Amino acid sequence: MINFIQKLSLSAIIISISSNLYGQVDKEKYNPSYHFYPSGDPTGLFYKDGLYYNNWGTASSSDFVHWNLTESGLLRRKAFDPSLSQKVRDSIRNISRLGGSGTIVVDEKNTSGLGINGNPPLISFWHNDSEPWGNQVIGLAFSNDKAKTWTRYEKYPILDINSREFRDPKVFWHEPTNKWVMAIGWAEVAKIKFFSSSNLIDWEFMSDFGPYGAVEGVWECVDLFPLAIDNDPNNIKWVLSISVQPLSGQYFIGDFDGTRFTIDSEFAMDLKKDDYKPLGEVLFDFERGLDDWKMEGTAFIESPSSQALLYQGAVMGKEGLFFANSHHDRGRSTGKIISPVFRITKDHINFLAGGNHIPNDLSINLLVDEKIVRSQTGNNSGGLQWTGWNVSEFKGENARIEIVDKAPNGAILADHFLMCDDLALIAEREKAFWVDYGPDFFAVRAWNNYAKNEDRAVWIGWMGSWRYGGKEPVRGIQSIPRKVELKSFSEGVRLLQTPIKELQGLRGKHLTVAGETFEGIWNPKKLNPSKNSYELIVDFENIDADEFGIKIGVGNNQQTIIGYNISEEKLYVDRRDSGLDDFISLFPQINEGPLKNRSNHLRLHIFVDNCSVEVFANDGETVISSKIYPDPSSVGIELFSNLGEVKVNRLEMWELESITQ
Repeated sequence: MINFIQKLSLSAIIISISSNLYGQVDKEKYNPSYHFYPSGDPTGLFYKDGLYYNNWGTASSSDFVHWNLTESGLLRRKAFDPSLSQKVRDSIRNISRLGGSGTIVVDEKNTSGLGINGNPPLISFWHNDSEPWGNQVIGLAFSNDKAKTWTRYEKYPILDINSREFRDPKVFWHEPTNKWVMAIGWAEVAKIKFFSSSNLIDWEFMSDFGPYGAVEGVWECVDLFPLAIDNDPNNIKWVLSISVQPLSGQYFIGDFDGTRFTIDSEFAMDLKKDDYKPLGEVLFDFERGLDDWKMEGTAFIESPSSQALLYQGAVMGKEGLFFANSHHDRGRSTGKIISPVFRITKDHINFLAGGNHIPNDLSINLLVDEKIVRSQTGNNSGGLQWTGWNVSEFKGENARIEIVDKAPNGAILADHFLMCDDLALIAEREKAFWVDYGPDFFAVRAWNNYAKNEDRAVWIGWMGSWRYGGKEPVRGIQSIPRKVELKSFSEGVRLLQTPIKELQGLRGKHLTVAGETFEGIWNPKKLNPSKNSYELIVDFENIDADEFGIKIGVGNNQQTIIGYNISEEKLYVDRRDSGLDDFISLFPQINEGPLKNRSNHLRLHIFVDNCSVEVFANDGETVISSKIYPDPSSVGIELFSNLGEVKVNRLEMWELESITQ
């Protein structure tokens, strides 16, 4: 096999992400060993003639694990071959380029009429931005040579709803109603739209779903497929998933009749929440314009805005109709606005903030005596989120707020400044059923079709985050492939994810450690991996501790903590000291997800691969996926138990072989 990293130079392949995203130069020590890499969103996933295809048919595999570049992948790689002239490279890009992420279907019945010689064509659906306003529209291309070449269909676009937030189409054949179905996220209003077609070319609107669950982030990369509950083929439900920027994705369980997705009533009840807003005195809300604010420069000349500006992504989470927005001239302008003077009368000032994370250049500042005493930048997301300052030391003093944009690219967003007694509740995640509780599992998609003897649903996600995807050392890998199931619990039906069995074929050196009951720190000397590329299974039982877990990547003052808090019933991954993290201040963080203590037993199934860790707790009931950057020499493993004992019943580790040869 040709070197996998060389073969999958997907910077030349992935259409939806700039080639500059994958410059790895001096960061190769963090490159993954057994993940599909480099890659952006998993897209165009299909099966044909014994092989599974990834990323518009540019890579193929017989087992979801080992990948080879196809002819089209080899061709697209040439687009970045410096030995070729720029003219030749540009012509290759133009031939192979489709558009943003989407779907490939095998048109087995040739309903489109685009097949030849009795062979079913491949039909791809993708989105592009259209001029002059950047509306996102859906295009179609077809291939009669297994995705080696694509021909754009003469009708373009095939679908246009006059929206700048309409992308990532999912298309599949619905056998009971004998038609094609398309599902697309509509980010501006947190909805999913459904369309139908008999020929894949002409589409009719059927219904909307949403908003439900997490609605303050941008909805994109939808998927929809049926699953049996508890492996019972007579009890089928449909899983609808949607990625929510800038986090991971959420899922819904319900029924799909070919026209409308109906969420199960009990599932919907668990999603009900109270709309949160801090209690306080309104200082500025922009509902009457900029009032008496002073303006310098041109960045805020279109403020207050009621919606996203030209070539700005959807803005979610605003309070009322208007908000401050510096995205004038596509974010290229600079300037600031300064509020009238007000007196600080309470302990806290709370407000909504969003936009790009560029400290100092993009900021919301509190001025006292014309000096900056508090500052907040954006959060690298399309949503406005509550944040606030403790200003008790300045009570009784006069102050002003300035909102500053000194960045040549980017924008700062702000809304609804309140004087409050208490600090705003700062919640990273809304109440929802999250697919993954880590920061690095996005754009999840399942394969669109499978071999006849395959009864699993298998999906993968992009292990990255739009908050720092352009800055981190390894900027695009796909997760390990996961089997998706539905299981009944006392509280209802829930989605489970487990690593597919084919990953066991990568197992190499096997280490086992005898059980141990301990409190404090336990460092099994036998557990000494030679590299940060391994699979680990640990079973905890007879739990009498408040908190316990395992530390990986230990050494050089580095560690990643995977733990469980008994009283809060929460699983967490703490990467604040995991290794290299100075590329952006948003990276060091703790991520946690709910996990019930059902039987005083916890099983952790962990996959570590140089720059990533994926944690599957209790057979995939809760999953946390996170990028980490430990030094290659930081390979230590420790277990810990705080305020009580815990028994480790099973501890096994396999070093995993590289898929690079």
